[in-house]
Amino acid sequence: MDSTLSLLKQEINTTMEAQHDLAKWKLAVTAALGAAAFGLSKEGPKSYWLLLFVPFVCAYIDLYAYQYEFRILVIAPFLREHSQEDTVLQEYEKECEKWRRKDIFSLGNWAGFGCSLGVSVIGPAFYVLQRIDNPAGANSLLVPPAAATTIWLLGVLLIVFLWRRFTDETQKFSMKSNARPGIRAA
Repeated sequence: MDSTLSLLKQEINTTMEAQHDLAKWKLAVTAALGAAAFGLSKEGPKSYWLLLFVPFVCAYIDLYAYQYEFRILVIAPFLREHSQEDTVLQEYEKECEKWRRKDIFSLGNWAGFGCSLGVSVIGPAFYVLQRIDNPAGANSLLVPPAAATTIWLLGVLLIVFLWRRFTDETQKFSMKSNARPGIRAA
């Protein structure tokens, strides 16, 4: 049983590393989209419309981060409940649960959500600036305003929907976990 518990704890650690890697990927992919949108040379046309896809990239990466968070939320109660042979691990997980209830461990999720919304606002701003600089639409890379608005709005709504779904499911899971026998409420 002890080796199984060690594997589960290792799974939590691996999952946390993967979450950090996702944050780096979000930064890298949004930076790459930004670089492509602003162009690599001063002479070339700017393709600010590419920034309208930033919300979709953020939502995609956020979805994986939320999935990883749920993996931790499933394993942690099991370790608290079944770690009688490894009392240090059991006590550690109990202590972590106290901090989870205070939302200390969700600060990274809030940062990810805020980052997703923050970088998503940049796209429409530059798209509007590009439309102002080129009102006739001579640049063939311009996306019509209705399509641009729709693309961007769907991406932002997806970010918000996934966040709401994640927080709702986390709340349900937390209440269910606290009601299970063998798990003490703090």
